[in-house]
Amino acid sequence: MTGPMWLPNVAAESSGLVLPNGDPATPAEGPRVIGVELSEFLDQVPPEPDWLVPGLLERQDRMILTGAEGKGKSTLLRQMGVQLASGIHPFGGPEFPPLRVLLFDLENTKRQIHRKIHPLYLAADSRYKGDMTIAVRSEGLDLTEGDGEVLEAEVAAARPDVLITGPSYKMAAGDPTEEGPARLVASWLDKLRTKYGCAVFLEAHQPHASNGGKRPLRPYGASLWVRWPEFGLHLGDTGQIQHWRGQRDERDWPAVLQRGGAWPWTPLTRDRDLLWARIVDYCQQLGERPSVRELAKLTGSAQTTVQRAIDEHRNEWDALDGTDS
Repeated sequence: MTGPMWLPNVAAESSGLVLPNGDPATPAEGPRVIGVELSEFLDQVPPEPDWLVPGLLERQDRMILTGAEGKGKSTLLRQMGVQLASGIHPFGGPEFPPLRVLLFDLENTKRQIHRKIHPLYLAADSRYKGDMTIAVRSEGLDLTEGDGEVLEAEVAAARPDVLITGPSYKMAAGDPTEEGPARLVASWLDKLRTKYGCAVFLEAHQPHASNGGKRPLRPYGASLWVRWPEFGLHLGDTGQIQHWRGQRDERDWPAVLQRGGAWPWTPLTRDRDLLWARIVDYCQQLGERPSVRELAKLTGSAQTTVQRAIDEHRNEWDALDGTDS
């Protein structure tokens, strides 16, 4: 009787296990077994997050940011890159040791990036110590046809804690709505974040509206991109941050940002502004504008407080369903 094939298993080899014919059990050539017994797994893997930015970003996290064209998502990602490389919390939290950041831009020219990132460099001032690498490839990449090595070479050289890249449609040739190319792109990004221990921020455009409806918040392209990241964020025209997929973990993402200040985008902390962000979120989830009374129940606020928040944002409120009220 021929015995079964044995995959590599150090525990089995050292324990003196034998095959049914009495021969010693020796590992066969093949894939490396990575499974371990439960208690051993719990002993080996620490439960605490491996924070890059405490409460916000953990090593190997994946985030996709969507938004309308020309409304500030690229600016926000560049800003976050400079801030992370300078030890500055993007949303007003405590400072932390500067991170190594690789910004690999696949859409803009070097001159365009210079004009946009130079003010950010000046805003960071002496807090920036040289931990950000800029790579520009305006023609994009095709990770389905060998350009994965190009991307990995940049990551291997920069050894980033955070990789910021995109837009996603510039990472593979062909139809961006097809699952096959998107799966290869995601596979490359997963390989790099695992091998080099970096978080990944990916910029993506959002689809256009169809049949007279509103533009979806999710990324344009294959449905894989809705499932892939830990965090899927949409930056609204007026600074609302909305989640187009459920978070896999609770993090300190802001509800709304405002333009201007020391940086292009700064978080809002005023209660009424935060309430307005929640109102917008509920309206978009429901696909309609609830009454003030309904919004008061949804937000746990007084009707008068809800009404004041709406009055401060009257034009935006009217635009939520395209009608005046």
